Amino acid sequence: MGSSMLVLFQIVLGSAVLLICAMLHILVIARMIRHLRTHEYFSPDRSTRYQIVTVCLLFLVLLGSHTVQIYICAFSLWVIGALPGYEAPIYYSLVTYTTVGYGDVVLSPGYRIKGAMISVTGILMFGMTTAFVVGLFSRILGEKEV
Repeated sequence: MGSSMLVLFQIVLGSAVLLICAMLHILVIARMIRHLRTHEYFSPDRSTRYQIVTVCLLFLVLLGSHTVQIYICAFSLWVIGALPGYEAPIYYSLVTYTTVGYGDVVLSPGYRIKGAMISVTGILMFGMTTAFVVGLFSRILGEKEV
C-alpha cells in the first residue's frame, strides 16, 4: 500500500471509529436525558442523598460509555495490526483517548495518524460528557435555589 493510500486509510478508519464512538456516546447521553426527564430524579422534593446517588450512577454510565469506546479504538488498532496482542492496543487506546500519552507504547510511523484520530475521538467525547455534566449540575443547583 502506498504512503498516500495508507494515510487516507488511516483517516477513513479513524473517522469511522470516531463516528461510531460519537453515535454511541450521543445515544447514551440522550437515553440518560430522557430517563432523567421522565422520572424527575432532580425535583426539589427528592432528598440530597438520593440525588447524589443518582449523579454517581450517571457517572458510572458515562464511564462505561467511555470504556466501550476505548475498546472500540483498541479493536480497530488490533484489526489493522498496528499493535500486537490485546493488552498493548487497549493500553495504547486508553492513554491516547484520555490524551495522557505516556509514550511508552508508540505506533510505527505507518499508523501515527490513526493514533492521532483516537486522541481526537477522546477529546470530543470528553467534551460531550463535560457539557452534559455541567448542564446537569446547573439544573440541579438552579432547582435547589428555588
